[in-house]
Amino acid sequence: MNEKPRVNWGPEIEEQFERQASWTLFFRNQIYRKIGLTKAKNVLEIGCGMGTITRELRDRTSAKITAIDIDERMIEVAKQRVENVEFLVENVENLPLKDNKFDIILFQYLLLWVKNPIKAMNEIYRVCKKQGYVVALAEPDYGGWVEYPELNLGTKHIEYLMDEGADPLAGRKILSYFESTELETEISVIAQTWNKEALINNIEEEWKRVFEANLITETEFKQVIEKEKKLIEQNRRMIFIPVFTAIGKKTK
Repeated sequence: MNEKPRVNWGPEIEEQFERQASWTLFFRNQIYRKIGLTKAKNVLEIGCGMGTITRELRDRTSAKITAIDIDERMIEVAKQRVENVEFLVENVENLPLKDNKFDIILFQYLLLWVKNPIKAMNEIYRVCKKQGYVVALAEPDYGGWVEYPELNLGTKHIEYLMDEGADPLAGRKILSYFESTELETEISVIAQTWNKEALINNIEEEWKRVFEANLITETEFKQVIEKEKKLIEQNRRMIFIPVFTAIGKKTK
C-alpha cells in the first residue's frame, strides 16, 4: 500500500500488509465512524497495494470505491481479492481524476513512500469534494522508535527504509503536509507498544526484512533471533513506535 514498487515483491509483502493493518484496526474503526464512511457516495483509496484496506472498506460502505496503486502487480492481486471496486494503476502525484470527485480519500503507509508529498497532497486536495475528508489512516515515525534492551532493530529499519527511498520520519510531518493544502486538520498519535503476543508474532519477520536488505549477516540474523526469543519469553523485551493519523476536511 505504497507508491513505490517494492524490490522484494512477492507473497511475503501480502503478509506484511496484513500484519501492518492488524496493528491499527481498532483506531481505523474509530476513524470510519468519525468521517461517516457508511454514508459516503464516492471513496478513493490511494496506495491500495494488494487490497487489504480496500476489502475492509468494501465491507463497511456501499459507496463507489476507486483504489489506485503505482504497482501493476499489486493491482492485479487486489482485483482477485476484492470485488466491486474500480482498480487503477496510477501515481498519486499525477491523478487522472476529476476535480471535486470524492467524499472521502484514504491512505495508509503512503506518505513515507511518495517522492514529493506536497505535490501528492495537492492532487489529493484537488480531487476531494468540498466538505469531504482526506484521511491518513496510519503513518509511522521510525525516528520515535524506542526499544529495550537496545538491539538496534529501529536503527536498522531506518537504514533499510532510507535505502529503499522512503522517509522514515514521515509521521511527524503529516500535519504540515495536510495544512499545506488548507485542509482543516486534526492529528492523533497511536501509542503502539508491542505486547508479548505481538512480539512473538512479528519479531522474526521484522528482523527478516533487515536481513533481506543485507544490513546484517545470516549469522547475525540467527544470533539476534535467538536473543529476541529469550528476552520475549522472559517478558523483558519492549518496542514502541509512534504511528500518526490525520483527518483533514476540505472547507474551501
